Amino acid sequence: MKKRIDQKMTSRFRKIAHPRIYREDDIALSQVKVNIHIRLDADIVRYFKEKAEREGGKYQALLNQHLRDTLWSKRNLETRVQQIEERLGMHL
Repeated sequence: MKKRIDQKMTSRFRKIAHPRIYREDDIALSQVKVNIHIRLDADIVRYFKEKAEREGGKYQALLNQHLRDTLWSKRNLETRVQQIEERLGMHL
């Protein structure tokens, strides 16, 4: 027989008295955080943790910023190449 536990379960999420329902247009995607599970090499994690300790902050935020910078630099490079191809008449 299972014993019934009458203790109030504590949530790791804070209670919000009057939660606001946001429309999709109200939220910028860059501000939405998504929980994921990812396997990284130990030296990569150590690098970002040490950097976060030196600079003060969270290593996850540094990792996120590095990924964002890499993504935007690649997009900018692709855009520049496309513009050059268009100017040279090399439409692909």
